[in-house]
Amino acid sequence: MKRRNFVELAGTAGIAGSALMAAPVAADPLGITMDDLNNLPEPGPELVGHYKKMLKQNLLKEGETFVFATKMVFDPDMVVAMMTAAGELQATGAHVAVFPKITGNTYESGLSPWHWELYAGADLLINTSLGASAGLPGAVTAYGDAIADHPYRTDFEYISRVGSKTRWLQFGYDLGRQRRYFPTAERRGRTLAGAKLLQNCGDTTGELRITSDAGSDLRMNMQGRPGHAQYGIADFAGRWDNFGYGCVACSSNEDTAEGKLVLQPGDHIRNLYPAVIDEHVTLNFKGGSVTSIEGGKTAAAFDTHLRSFNDPASLVLGHFGWGTHEATEYTSEGDGGNYHHNDEGSLLMAIGMNYGHGLGGPDMGYSGLGDTQNIAPNHSHIAMWNCNVYVNGNKELENGRVSRAAGGSGY
Repeated sequence: MKRRNFVELAGTAGIAGSALMAAPVAADPLGITMDDLNNLPEPGPELVGHYKKMLKQNLLKEGETFVFATKMVFDPDMVVAMMTAAGELQATGAHVAVFPKITGNTYESGLSPWHWELYAGADLLINTSLGASAGLPGAVTAYGDAIADHPYRTDFEYISRVGSKTRWLQFGYDLGRQRRYFPTAERRGRTLAGAKLLQNCGDTTGELRITSDAGSDLRMNMQGRPGHAQYGIADFAGRWDNFGYGCVACSSNEDTAEGKLVLQPGDHIRNLYPAVIDEHVTLNFKGGSVTSIEGGKTAAAFDTHLRSFNDPASLVLGHFGWGTHEATEYTSEGDGGNYHHNDEGSLLMAIGMNYGHGLGGPDMGYSGLGDTQNIAPNHSHIAMWNCNVYVNGNKELENGRVSRAAGGSGY
C-alpha cells in the first residue's frame, strides 16, 4: 500500500511498523527516497489517536490554524498521523519541512523571517526533530537567536510574549517514551504551584539556598525574576513548553550565586560521557560564576569543558530549578534528557546561556525566565539529587523530597 493513499485508507493498518519505533536514521540525511517512504507501513488509527490526544491537550479546535514544523528529513508516519489528527479536529494549517542551505556536504540553517511570520500567525505551533539526522539544521532558532523582523531580543521572545496568539510546543522521544512521559492534569497543577512559589520569591526577597549532606551550600537571589513552569502543554497564548516535561525553574540574578555545590556519585553532568558521575565534584561560586572545580578526573574534565569556550560568560550560573515529574525514569541514555530535567526532586542547573528564554510571569502562563542577561557560547547542564532547597527561608525540598507547595507529592 502506497503512502499517498493514506487519507483514503486511513484506519486499515496498525502501528507495528511505525518509523517512530524502528526506522534507522540514514547516515546521509539526503539518502532516503520516495520509494523508501512509500514502502514504509502506514500509520493507523492508534497513532492518529495518540496525536489527536496531544493536540486536544494543547487546545487545538475547529477553525484554528496549526503549523507542524520539522527538519527536512522527518518521520513520515508521525507527520501523516499528526496532520490527520489536526484535520479530524477541523483545524487548518500545514506541515512545514524546513530545508537547509546546502553547499557540498555542508548544511546551514534555511530559516528566514518568513518562517517566523508563519509561526507567529499560527494558533498552535509544534516543532520536532524526530526522524532527522542529528547534523541537519532544525525548524526553529535557538534561544539566543533573532532572525525575524521584530523588536524583541530573540525569536523565542517574539513568539513567547504578551500579545502573542501562538501556543508553542516542542516534542521529541520515540513513541514509547511519548506515552510514558505524557502530560497529566495533576502534574500540570503541581508544576504550576511550584512556579507560583518561585514567582512569589522573585516578587519578594528573592532568596534561594541549596544545601546537602554532601556539603553543598549555595545562595543566590532571583528578586525581580519570574517563576517558570514546564508541564508539557502549550495551553496559554504565547506559552512555550517541552512535551513530556515536569519541572519548575528560575534564573537568579547573574552576579548573585555564592558558595559551593557538591555533586555526588549518581548525579549527572550532561556534557560529559558517561553523564552519570562516579565521584564527588565540587563547584565553587563567587559573584555568580564558577571560580574553581575540585575533585578527580571528572572535575578536571568538566573544568576543561567550561573553560574551553574561553569566555567568562560560560562560567555564569544560568538557571536553577527542580523536577516535578513522577513518571520519568532512567532506563537508558535515551531517557537522560527528560530524567535530569524532570525527575521529581532532582535539581537542574545550567551554567552559561540564559538569555532570551521568554519573558515569563503570570501574564505568560508562567512560561519564561524574564529579563535574563547572560549571553554565552554554552548551556551546560548538571543535575543533583538528595538536596535541600530553601525558598524565602522556607525549606521546600528536604533530601530530594518536594513539598506540595513546591510542586511535589509532599512530605
